[in-house]
Amino acid sequence: MHPLANYSINDFDKHNCLKLSFIFYFILAFLLRGYAIGIMSLSNLRDKLSLIQWVYSDSSLFYLSLATGIPGLILLIVIFARKPKASHWIQTLWPKFLLLSSIAICVDLSFYWGQKLLFGQGKLNWLIVQTIIGIGLLVLAKKSKRAQINLEEFPQEIDDTPRKVRPEQAK
Repeated sequence: MHPLANYSINDFDKHNCLKLSFIFYFILAFLLRGYAIGIMSLSNLRDKLSLIQWVYSDSSLFYLSLATGIPGLILLIVIFARKPKASHWIQTLWPKFLLLSSIAICVDLSFYWGQKLLFGQGKLNWLIVQTIIGIGLLVLAKKSKRAQINLEEFPQEIDDTPRKVRPEQAK
């Protein structure tokens, strides 16, 4: 059976590629959680630092989150630039998205565990939850058939102009 046989026409985008699996967006949300907390905190008009202080017990952990989120920003650019006629580096990085996100998540978690073990900063239960989520996302991405198909295809320009039918072909 063909790998795309289980998908309907609504599962494809305008470039005849299978729409991206949600797992890619969850991985980005995990990697960019520091930026998300920062933006949500800035939108709080009463106390701009309360959310950051609630999530990150020490300000150095927040800055660490921003630093370890930089690979997530690069992967975000790769996802949004995944279009026909994308630059060569986007086309080169796209099939390696899961490998790059695995490395980014491992580096991210390593820094947090290092902060906890070396400096005693951070909450152990929060760190364990982050580790479970990070590993869970990687396992789900690896097991997802849709994600594997997404990584194998890259959008191509589709010619939408109607073709003229020659009179001898119309018969």
